[in-house]
Amino acid sequence: MFGFLSRIFHFQSRRREEPGPDDLSYERWAADFSGPEHTRFSIKSENSHDANLRKGGGGLVLSLRKAGCLAWVENPVYRYADMVLEARIRLDARGAYAAAGLMFRVVDESTYYSALVSSKGYFRLDLVRNGNPSALVGWTELPRVLPEPGTEVEDGGRGGGFALTVIANGSRIVIAVNSLKAAEIRDSVIPEGRICFAAASYGEGPPLPAASPYTAEAVLEALTVESRIAEVEAAYEYWSADDAPSDPQSHFRLAETFAAMGNPAAALGQLKLGWEKGAGTGGGEGRGARELLLAARLALRLDLPGEAEEYAGACLGLDGDFDEKREAAVEKARLLYRARRFAELRAHCEDAAARFGEDAVLLSLLGHSFWELAEYGGAAAAYDRAFEADGGNGLAAKNAANAWELLGDREKALDRCMKAGRAFLAEGNYADLGAVAAKALVFGADNWEVHALAGKWAFGIEDWGAARAEFEEAERLRLFLPPGSASPDAVPPPPDPALVFLRGLLLIREGKRGEALALLEEAALLEPEYPLFRLSLAENRFLLSGDPGDPKFAADLGAALSLDPENGWAHNLAARAALARDDTVEAARCLEDAARLLGGEPAVRLSQAELLSKQGRLDEALAVLDAAPGEDSGGLMAHYAGNLLFRAGRFEDADARYRRAIEASPGDASYLCDRASCLIELGRFGEADGILALAHSLEPTPAVLEQIAYVAAKKGEYPRAEAACNAALELDADHIPSLLTLGGIYAARFRWDETAAILRRLDALSPDEAARKRREELRSRLGEALTRLIPCASCGRIWRVGRPAEPVRPVRLFAMPPDELPAGSCPRCGKTWCVGCARRSMDEDGRFLCPDCGLSLKLADEGLRKLIHDWAEKERLFEPVPETEVLRQSQLLEEKQ
Repeated sequence: MFGFLSRIFHFQSRRREEPGPDDLSYERWAADFSGPEHTRFSIKSENSHDANLRKGGGGLVLSLRKAGCLAWVENPVYRYADMVLEARIRLDARGAYAAAGLMFRVVDESTYYSALVSSKGYFRLDLVRNGNPSALVGWTELPRVLPEPGTEVEDGGRGGGFALTVIANGSRIVIAVNSLKAAEIRDSVIPEGRICFAAASYGEGPPLPAASPYTAEAVLEALTVESRIAEVEAAYEYWSADDAPSDPQSHFRLAETFAAMGNPAAALGQLKLGWEKGAGTGGGEGRGARELLLAARLALRLDLPGEAEEYAGACLGLDGDFDEKREAAVEKARLLYRARRFAELRAHCEDAAARFGEDAVLLSLLGHSFWELAEYGGAAAAYDRAFEADGGNGLAAKNAANAWELLGDREKALDRCMKAGRAFLAEGNYADLGAVAAKALVFGADNWEVHALAGKWAFGIEDWGAARAEFEEAERLRLFLPPGSASPDAVPPPPDPALVFLRGLLLIREGKRGEALALLEEAALLEPEYPLFRLSLAENRFLLSGDPGDPKFAADLGAALSLDPENGWAHNLAARAALARDDTVEAARCLEDAARLLGGEPAVRLSQAELLSKQGRLDEALAVLDAAPGEDSGGLMAHYAGNLLFRAGRFEDADARYRRAIEASPGDASYLCDRASCLIELGRFGEADGILALAHSLEPTPAVLEQIAYVAAKKGEYPRAEAACNAALELDADHIPSLLTLGGIYAARFRWDETAAILRRLDALSPDEAARKRREELRSRLGEALTRLIPCASCGRIWRVGRPAEPVRPVRLFAMPPDELPAGSCPRCGKTWCVGCARRSMDEDGRFLCPDCGLSLKLADEGLRKLIHDWAEKERLFEPVPETEVLRQSQLLEEKQ
């Protein structure tokens, strides 16, 4: 009362003062929509909506341009603290889902209250504080359902019309719709503020006519504001009275809303208020089955066992059999279990099961009663019945396994463990799956299916080493036939397609896509109608070969799309394949489907960015990859942006994006390696070396070791570089990048024999185009180091001879060498001529002469002599010169000199 009198005094002391635009106003005001100069609303259109006055003063129209938005028009003239708002609003959702209403005590666009009524006949009340929304009353069914747009309503207008009343009196807020009280709550977060007319669109309806660009439209046809303190207090007294106009079911609807919002105390309070007013769906006190069942559940949540038992018992005592009574029986069973009244629980569950049929929850609780009473046979039977009633109830099978174990029946215990494990696996419950898998291993250590289940559990918790070991043991046991069962017709049981598939995924994780291919093919062959297997096989083929034209890839991707046309990941893979073919039109089409099905998934945004990059729109691609805080928690999009910038040669910008990715996921070795590659391009080898050391500590793969070797070689640390390459080749003897880098190290240290050995190993492999180019460059270096080129002085023909050339024994030829072989070199000018060119300068004895000097050509160069010797030996057109003649010719030469 003192607060009321103080506000009256404050009002009287100010009533003669004219309030300013930002002052609190105490007035009664009715909106005038006859023209902009008369209405107080700030009528402005924005990108999301249009706002205007209807001709003839018919109201304020708020038209929304797109779905998924909230828009409002503010009355900026005064602020109000306590108030009564009475509005008449017409809403046209255009066949979709929309809402309209009032915002009050608006401080700014991030702090306000809002009361909205939806086109589906629901209302809600929200508090938004500093941009953080909090539902005070979630969507709750109205006392009266709104008519569909275009139907007649009581006032003779068209569309969905309703009256909305908001009373804000201190911390007390009352909402009434269509002259019926809908809700009353208390909240004192925002004491005062402005008012707004608001509308929201939550989804798109059928295609709009070309002439209508709006997804929804709301019209504020009338609005009155009463902020005089006495009048507000009187209005609140009226609407808060027990006899205020209301729907008898409104309290029950609010109770359901508060229960769904996780506020059991408020929900139970609403039920009790309704019962006190005699409202309900049942007779007598008006307590119906649904209300009593809800009250029992709420009382249990509030730890009020006495009330819960009373409500459940009252529900069970109603005439007739219906679902609510069965559910009440379940709630009473839970109550008895929590109270540890196990004998009563057993009797109650047996009676309820006989009355309502095999209910998995009741039978599980029956099993609990037997268990606690040490009657394990009854417990095992009850748990088995519970699992039969609900095959997805893994806990029932798990409990049955425990009971059969205590009864000493290991075979049945193992069977129930496997049933429980499969149920837990299906629902992704890896905590319970781990427990039953461990127990199953005790009962069935020689059972391949047990090890398969244990491996699936290990895979699910990302214990890759344990998963690999269990899968290998499962496969060994599956293929093993005990000696006593060996027979000509004995064959191993068929493989588990899921196990085969997961083994393939493990190999992919280890970077062994080639080995994984056979397993993925086997899984798809075992389950050809399972789309995930076909999609994963297609993806692996594509990533392995990089060939979008591979017919096997096309067949697998086509099968995946045919089996599951609404799989967004398949459409995204199709887009990636189209991008690899540079078919940007097809890629854009596939990405439309992927985005429709997956929304803003990072994988889709990566593909969209790749498409824009290929179209020469790199800045737009980077914008697609820009993520809001928390949106790119794994750094995937920042990393991809770095890759695009790296490909564009913008290494400094790429480094910044790589750093952002590493901040988001510091344990990702691939991010570290890509940043190291960027730093290498920038010549910052010391930084790259440190980053690669960290990557190696996280993931010691051949690729990381090869990069370490490359950086060490660039720094001149050849022994360390060689050691890193050899370590990489110990992990993977055919790792092509490591072979190439090691060959480069050998070449830099003039170890040509070892370089040649590396080339022979590379020739036996199938490198990609970039690796083939590096291999040929290495081969060229080796050739330049071990050979020299001698050209013909006339025609330019070139001979490659050893450096140094091995000496050959002199031979006597029986025929003229072919034109492409060397004829000899001039002892004066030093020029070399081929046989074809030297034929034009021969003396009468048939000796070749230098065309420039006229002197006889000599085969003094050991490399040229070896070319002639190898030809003659191949054609068998020579005979060796005797040693005595060689010695005589050598002496004559010395005498001439």
